[in-house]
Amino acid sequence: MRPTLRNLLRGGLLSFAAAAGLVQAASAADFQLDNLRFGVGGVSVLAPRVEVKGATLERDAFRAALDGSSGEPAVARMTKLDAREILVPELVIEQTIGPQKQVTRYSGLRLQDIAGGKVAQLEAASGTLAATGAPTGTMTGTFRATRIEALDLRHAARVLTESAAPGAQEPMLPVFGRFEQDGYALDMGAAGKISLGKTSGRGLSAKVGEQPLHTLFTRLMELAAEQEKAGASARPDPEKAAEGRSLALAMLSLYESISYGSGESRDLAIAVTAPPKPGAAPEPVEMKVARIAYGEAAPDRSGFGIEGLSFAGGGAKGSIAVISHSGFSFGNVLTELKALLSRPEADLALETLDYRRFIPTLGTIRLAGLSVTAPQEARKGRPALPPITIGLDRFELKAAEQFNGVPTSIALTLDGLKAPVVEGPNNPAAKDLLAMGYRMLDLSAKLDLAWDQPRSEIAIRSLSLGGAGMARFEAKGTLGNITKDLFASDVALAQVAALGATVRSLDATLQNQGLFEKLLENEARKAGRKPEDLRREYAMIASLGLSAMLGPSEAAKTLTAAVARFVARPGTLNVQARPKSAGGLGLADVIALTDPTEILEKIDLQANAE
Repeated sequence: MRPTLRNLLRGGLLSFAAAAGLVQAASAADFQLDNLRFGVGGVSVLAPRVEVKGATLERDAFRAALDGSSGEPAVARMTKLDAREILVPELVIEQTIGPQKQVTRYSGLRLQDIAGGKVAQLEAASGTLAATGAPTGTMTGTFRATRIEALDLRHAARVLTESAAPGAQEPMLPVFGRFEQDGYALDMGAAGKISLGKTSGRGLSAKVGEQPLHTLFTRLMELAAEQEKAGASARPDPEKAAEGRSLALAMLSLYESISYGSGESRDLAIAVTAPPKPGAAPEPVEMKVARIAYGEAAPDRSGFGIEGLSFAGGGAKGSIAVISHSGFSFGNVLTELKALLSRPEADLALETLDYRRFIPTLGTIRLAGLSVTAPQEARKGRPALPPITIGLDRFELKAAEQFNGVPTSIALTLDGLKAPVVEGPNNPAAKDLLAMGYRMLDLSAKLDLAWDQPRSEIAIRSLSLGGAGMARFEAKGTLGNITKDLFASDVALAQVAALGATVRSLDATLQNQGLFEKLLENEARKAGRKPEDLRREYAMIASLGLSAMLGPSEAAKTLTAAVARFVARPGTLNVQARPKSAGGLGLADVIALTDPTEILEKIDLQANAE
């Protein structure tokens, strides 16, 4: 049978594929390395046995790429690593930073699909660590399975061992794509223990800094050890001061060289022993955290958050449902510090520093579900007092649009601040509160204001204070002639700007929620009178007394009538005030008044009681 063109092409393709497979199989090597040792950036690595499968290098070349016997830099050697799989039954990593030495042992290590020093997946079944030379003494630990995806050994070696060229802008590149660890436990001996559940991270990136990362950490630990050895009484050393400046600059650059991406840790448990007071026994302290998250994994999908925190120690205990921040940044602070430390002649005395330049971008801070219970101090000869519990439902602070470091837009919320009323010799007001039936105060507050620079105004959108079952005060208004000089670092200039500020509007509301009735009943009980009789008397005093104090102006009459009605039948008191002058009522105008009641002649006032 004559072969057709189609059969010839099919046979040729099959022959080519078979030949390619044979070439690939011939170029890939499987071998075992025994007692492999190598170092990267001050880190020493030992592997008693390494099984390599599908390597593009022969055994000796592969060993040389790992142990450095070829004489090439670590980065060049990491780049040559290509293999389908590497199995390491045991890996020992030793690292010395200053006086501290840490030994980490991994068991069941497996690396898959290594190409150009990049590892597609790394797994370790378990591990242990031991550290000596730390201030707390010897530490030991164990950790469970670890998994890393998209690990770039070449870039990690660059960050550890290389410096960026002067003036060069190194790119921020991923060190790994994803990291997971099923948990670890650390025993610090007499200092206590720490354990952590599952931890995961994504998108850790870094760039080559002004100094190698390992060198930077080594210098830091050595300098700290020298300062601790010298003690607080050591004389200033100009050379050490210059070294400290240089190290501080390098540390500041480190913040700009690492991006942590996002991740979370669960089930943190800390049990430590606090240093005891003289003559007292050591005090155990415990803390647990259900979840710690950062970046995209945080509650606001940015920043940092702690959830489910609880603590106990010294007879006290407490819990916090959530603590978080978002929009926070040290970027401007790092820029200012680097500029300051780069000038050898710069004066670092605290009294000469302009602190506003070192205020970070504050962003939003939140706290929810706070509860703290603490024992009361025992009084001699009296029975033991019950513990005190303080709580807070929510606290939130939003600070934005900072000008010279000062936030010009602020929103503060405080809800459900609960505190017991405790009677004591130095707290006479507590006796009256208890008599009125207030065993627990439940307070709230809110402030919302913003500076409008084009209009030179500060709008107080909301200002409120209140107590559940007591009363609530609310106000809003506008301040004018607020220029940027008010936020100047020059105190004299800021004071002049403050004197030029004016009040352009003010609206206030006082709402009774039971406080005035209870106050009246308490005063009547102490005076041995009926509450209604006392109410009429107070209403008369308010009407006649305010009239005599405020004078005969129309504004005074309006305010007096509204207040007297409110006292007679406490409900809601509303007051609106507007300056008669288009420019507003200034602080300088008020200071110049010889009679405080003259201020009522300068405003249009409306008031009513409901």
